[in-house]
Amino acid sequence: MGIPELTVKLQTLSPEDYNMVVMLVDRLAGRPSDILKTARKKYLKKNPMSMDEIDEEIEKYRSEKWG
Repeated sequence: MGIPELTVKLQTLSPEDYNMVVMLVDRLAGRPSDILKTARKKYLKKNPMSMDEIDEEIEKYRSEKWG
């Protein structure tokens, strides 16, 4: 689904549903998924990095994937 289709769907939500979607996105964006946690652990075994450096890599990955 592209951004235009997603925008149309979001605009048709009720205020309550929209607020719920925003809350869920905020929660998910605030913490890495299990996949990213597992990748972080594997990466740490091979490359000792600080948690800040790992978090920067995660944010870089997210911005590249979702623009």
